[in-house]
Amino acid sequence: MPYEVSFTRRVAVGDREQYINDCCVGGDVVVNRLLPSVRARYTDVQTNQEDWGWFIWFRKGSVRLAIDVFTDDPDGGVFRVHLTSRTKRLLGLDTVVDTSELEELRALVASELAAWVEGVVRITRLDRNYSETNDEV
Repeated sequence: MPYEVSFTRRVAVGDREQYINDCCVGGDVVVNRLLPSVRARYTDVQTNQEDWGWFIWFRKGSVRLAIDVFTDDPDGGVFRVHLTSRTKRLLGLDTVVDTSELEELRALVASELAAWVEGVVRITRLDRNYSETNDEV
């Protein structure tokens, strides 16, 4: 199941007009912090801003992985990151599943952020509907 990583890190933002919504402000800084490690380990790396935040989408073999970055408080530097892995099912549909690749991604993101943030990096297990479970990592 997916993970949610939450942390605080105030980031310098040049022009706030470049962001679609407040939930995007500074997400590019988080993405840029993670991109070198992602590019070194994965293939088909894509990144961009959407109206809900920023993303890094990539692959490891047949598994599609995602790092989705949401800004909860742009002035305070409060962020949430969702980590997911997907595989193809019958009829070509993707489904969110637990994979060893997701566990590797969780460890990578936790390590990168722990060295960078201003405090605790909280990692919480989510269910398929992105609701919090009681499992905190």
